Parts: sequence; C-alpha cells; structure tokens
Amino acid sequence: MRRGSIVGPVILIVIGAVFLLNNIRPDLSVLDMLASYWPFLLIAWGVLRLVEILISHTGAPQPGVNPGVQRGISGGEWVLIVFLCLLGSGAFFFKRHVGSWPPNSIRAKIIGDFGDAYDYPIEEKKTATGRAPRVLIENFRGNARIVGTDAAEVKVAGRKTVRALQQSDADEANRQSPVELNNQGELVVIRTKEDRSSSDRRLSADLEITVPKGATVEGRGRNGDFDISDIGGSVEISSDNAGVRVQNIGGGVRVDLRRSDIVRAVNVKGPVEVKGHGQNVELENIEGQVTINGFHSGDLQFRNLAKPLRFEEDQTNLRVEACPGQIRMARGYFRATDLVGPVQLTGRSKDVDITGFTQALEVSVDRGDVELRPVHIPLAKMDVRTRNGEISVAIPAGAKFDLRADVQKGEVQNDFGPVIRNESTGRGASLRGGVQDGPAIVLNADRGSVVVRKAGAEPVPPSPPVPATPSAPPSAKQSKLVLERN
Repeated sequence: MRRGSIVGPVILIVIGAVFLLNNIRPDLSVLDMLASYWPFLLIAWGVLRLVEILISHTGAPQPGVNPGVQRGISGGEWVLIVFLCLLGSGAFFFKRHVGSWPPNSIRAKIIGDFGDAYDYPIEEKKTATGRAPRVLIENFRGNARIVGTDAAEVKVAGRKTVRALQQSDADEANRQSPVELNNQGELVVIRTKEDRSSSDRRLSADLEITVPKGATVEGRGRNGDFDISDIGGSVEISSDNAGVRVQNIGGGVRVDLRRSDIVRAVNVKGPVEVKGHGQNVELENIEGQVTINGFHSGDLQFRNLAKPLRFEEDQTNLRVEACPGQIRMARGYFRATDLVGPVQLTGRSKDVDITGFTQALEVSVDRGDVELRPVHIPLAKMDVRTRNGEISVAIPAGAKFDLRADVQKGEVQNDFGPVIRNESTGRGASLRGGVQDGPAIVLNADRGSVVVRKAGAEPVPPSPPVPATPSAPPSAKQSKLVLERN
C-alpha cells in the first residue's frame, strides 16, 4: 500500500471552505480575498511539505512510501505551483487595475457598448446656508461644475444620463437614484445615489451647483470632471478618474487622483497639492507652496509661482524656491526661465534648458544635454553633471567665476582664452581657471562635451527715436529708421 501526501486532502478542504463561505456570506467578496491573500496557499503548502519531509527522515525509508514526499515536491506539483502563481498574480492585477469582477464588469461593458442613453432632468433643489459652509459633493459618475455666488444658499440642478437596454430599466434606475441635498448646519451634502441602481445599468449625473463664495468645497467621485471657480475657501478633490479645473480660489487646493487627463489651477491664493497618476498639469498664479507627487506622463507647465515648488516622481525630482517665469517639462525635456533658487533638478533621460536663475543651481541627469544661460550678475554657484550628453554654459560679460570642468570621454571648448586652461587627460579633457574670485562652476560629463562660451549681458532697451526739428525736416532715410523703431 502506497502512502501519499496530505497536501491533496488539505487543498480540497480549503476549496470546500471557500465555496461554503461564499454560500453562507454572499456579501463577502471571496474573489477579492483570494486575489489578495493567495500567497498564503503557497506558504501553507510549503509548511506541510516541510513537516512531511522531517517526519519521513526521522525513521528508516520504507517501501511503498510516495517518493515525492522524500524528494520534497514532485514535478506535477511544480506545474500546479506555476499555474497557481500565474492565476493568483492575474487575479490581483485584475482586482487592482479594473476594480470589479465578472459578471458585473461584463454586463457593464455590454451596456456601455450596446445600451441606449436616456436623459432625465434633475429637478432644481436649494437650501439656505451661511456665508462660509462646507459643501461635500459625492458624485460617483459624471461631471460637476461648482461656481461661487453672492447668495447665501446652495443650489443644485443638471441632468442625469442612464444607459440601459430598455426604457423601463432606465426609468427604474432614474427613480432609484434621486439627487439629494442635505443641509446639516455647517455641512451641506450632495449625493447622487447612483450606487442604488442595479449593476446592469450605467448612470452618470452632470451637476450645476452654485454655492456661497466663502464656501469650502470637497468632491468625491469615481469617474467625471470637476470644474470649480470663484470659491473663497479651500478645494479638495478625490477621484478614481477625473479632470480637475479650478480658478479663482481663495484657499488651498488639494487633488488626489488615481487617473487624470488634466489638472489645471489658475489664481489660487493658498497652497496647491497634486497626488496620484495623470497626464497634463497646468498651474498659474499660485501664491502658496506647490507640491506634486506621483506619475504624470503628459505636459507639465508652471507659471508665476510665488512660493516653493516641490516635484517628486520616479524619474524626476525638482526643487525651486519660486518661479516668477515659467517651467515646462515632459518625459524627455525640461525648460525654464527666470527661477529663484536654490534650484535642484535630478532626472534620468532628459534635456535641460534653463535661462535666468539666482542662488545655487544643481542639475544631474543620466542621459541628456544641459544648456544654461545665466543672465544675472553676480553669477550663482553651479554644479552640473551628465553621464552622456553635452553641457553648455553661456557666461555674461563681466561676470566673475571659478571654473572646473571635466569630461571623461569627449572634448571641451573654451571661448574665454588664456584665463581658462585647456588640459588633456587621456581620452578626456578638462578646463581650469576663471575671472578673479567668483562662485564655483563645476561641470562633469562622463561621455560627451563641455562648452563654455561668452554671452552678452542683459539686453539694453533701445533708445527712443530723436524727433526731427521743424527747421530741418527728416530725410527719407531718417523717416524709414523712425518707422522701423516704432
């Protein structure tokens, strides 16, 4: 008689327990639990196998004993383990990035592709409030436009769209999901009740909301855009997938998004914080500190930031004390004008172009060209490094500096003549020297080149044209010059 392993019966017990739990407690998401905790099956399997091996080695080998117990794990079990790992990893990925399980997700997909859209007006509702209430919008799907007004009331209107296979289903879904406006004193809650509808219908509500100008607005959604303007308080938005546009905000702005096509903030008096994943970010005229964390794959633009900017993601880190000018960056480039330092920038594959900066400047990229055009005198201290690329610095006339540039494999170019020495070191080159006792400029390139060239001082505005005297009328050449200057 062959003595087998106890792993098989234990697996049957676990599978039976899972199905029993699903029958007894259908409200529990068993599939979500398995997607998160399936590695415990491997741990339990390994512990049982280890116990069997230890027991088998305590006595003499006996004929008829399953050789898989003595070897550890058989070949068939390894195949089952690989299959379990693939299945468990796929379930976890699906749970994390999709968020719902079949058959609900399949029905929702069918409704979205083949169902008809039915529109229903949302009856206007309003409630009297103070001058500075807190307004909470729980908008699961759809768009919300919030505008501050002088009236001391909150008013809600708009329309609702239901996608369903039949008109009767859409009517029932509309009846089950009324828009509620609850006044709880200092807190006003707006709910769309879309979660009450059956899963075989898809609902979205486009809301038009007016609030007092001194209100504080908080929005929570699953899918849809928020457009907020003329609010004296702060704004906080949290959503799975949303575009956010805010303008003329008296307080701070905080945005936490899992996915977004755009975040735009204009004329904000408080701090701005953006978290999560998205594409484009546009910030302009921000009086508070700006903090951005997460991953953004699109175009990022910053203009007229009065306080520090802190930008952190997996490939780029940026610190700037203020930006009276402009910053524009994407995955492959960084361009900026008129920065207040100290400035710190690190990146992987990125071309850097900076014109006008004060205080210290530190730039470090793995791959990319770096071009610097300081226009202010005295110069700021500079420390620039690239592993593969060209470093070019245009130094204004009359500036003092102490230069130290090194290229491991490449060449150097110097436009300042004998005040800077060119030195060859094997396959590389270096520059040493400067003008009097100026700030240190350190340039390092592993592969590439370093160019130090002269640049003009800050441009001088043109002189106004000299008007012609009555006794001597201007010649044709002088008239042409005046017209060109004007």
